[in-house]
Amino acid sequence: MGEDSSVNNYDIIFIGDSSDSNDNHSNSDRTNYFRNLSLSYFAAEPTEMHAEHKYLKELCLENGNPEAHYIEGILQYFVQNKRRKGLFHLCQSSIGNYKDGTYLYGLLLLALERFYKGAKYLDKLGWKDNLSTSDECSERVKKSLSKITGIMEEGYYIAMVNLEPRTQCHPDNMSVVCKHCYYYKRLNQFVQFARNIE
Repeated sequence: MGEDSSVNNYDIIFIGDSSDSNDNHSNSDRTNYFRNLSLSYFAAEPTEMHAEHKYLKELCLENGNPEAHYIEGILQYFVQNKRRKGLFHLCQSSIGNYKDGTYLYGLLLLALERFYKGAKYLDKLGWKDNLSTSDECSERVKKSLSKITGIMEEGYYIAMVNLEPRTQCHPDNMSVVCKHCYYYKRLNQFVQFARNIE
C-alpha cells in the first residue's frame, strides 16, 4: 500500500542523506514546510479555516507563515472583534511580504485614522508606478471578507471624510490617482464594499 498523501497528514518527515547534492529536500524541514505552505484557498475563505482546519492554521502560525497571519488577522479583527490581535497578525503578514496582508493592514490603519502609517504600508505595493498590484490585492481582500458580516464601523466613514483631499483632483475617476487622492479613494472603496455586505 502506498504512502498516505492525505492533506490531514501533518506529521511530515523527510528522509534522505543531506550530503547528497542531488537531493532536492536536503534543506527542507518541518518549519520551512509550514512557513511556505500555500494557504490561498483559505485566504479566500478564512472562516472555513477557522471552522475546519484550526490545527493546520496553528502549525502554520507557529512557523511564521504570512498567509496564516493574514487569515488569523481577519479572524481576530472581524470575527472575534479583537482589533489589536488582528492588526498584529496583519502586520506579521506584511513583514512576511504577503501583499494582501500589506494592503489590508494599510487600509485598516487608514480606517483607524492612522493615516501616515497606513499610507506607508500601502506605498510598499508600488502604486505610484503601477496600480495593478493594489487593484489585485483589493479584489482578493474583498473576496476574503465577502462572507463576513458586520465589518462596517462608523469610524471608517469618519476617517474617509477626514482623508478626503482638499483639492479636486480626479474626483470621479478611480483609475487616475495622485498622492492627494489615492489613499482617500482606496478607503472610499473599502467603505462602500463594507456597507454593501452588511
